[in-house]
Amino acid sequence: MKARIIISLLAMTLLWSCATTMEHTWKKESFEGKKFEKILVLAISKNLKSRTLYENTMVDLLKQEGINATNALNVFTPVESLKDITEADIEKRIKDGGYDGVLVTTLIDTRTRDVQVNNTAYYPYMYGGYYGYGYRSFIYSNYNYMYSDQYREEKTYVLETRLYDVNISDPKQAVVWAGQSELVDPSSSESSSKTYSKQLVKALLDSGAIIK
Repeated sequence: MKARIIISLLAMTLLWSCATTMEHTWKKESFEGKKFEKILVLAISKNLKSRTLYENTMVDLLKQEGINATNALNVFTPVESLKDITEADIEKRIKDGGYDGVLVTTLIDTRTRDVQVNNTAYYPYMYGGYYGYGYRSFIYSNYNYMYSDQYREEKTYVLETRLYDVNISDPKQAVVWAGQSELVDPSSSESSSKTYSKQLVKALLDSGAIIK
């Protein structure tokens, strides 16, 4: 009989993948890239630990590339909800802070499925170097080495990051780059933040969206 084991994983609000590249990217056709003077890094998340870790990691990586960036913790504080802030207030805070670029990351979808994990131990007929099994021993031994099917719960998170050029007057035209990744069962928020941030910075630079 097949054994089924369902492993429940702790769901975090904001998690990142271990992939090395962004899975889907888009750049505005008319946008040739820009050397931004000051970029605001914002993660939309109720999980303060994940948000802080991600924003600070992104800021550090951008600074290592010579790009001026700050986290959004002092611009949009954890004690207030963005849904209670007006669009005009958001624009004022960003422009008052002297930011000409905004990087916004948000979780847009979560999917769960049961996946099969096979632990297979297969031995050929010449097990042990000889054919000396009787049918009882042969059947008994092979039943003991039959593979068992295990099932665990796999969570996939879809994250999207958008880069906005604040100096574009029409807010609807301000998005100049976007990237999405499907993130499957990351091991921890710390390692996943570092990995996702690295792939995001790489994608931004490789695409020419941000010029150093």
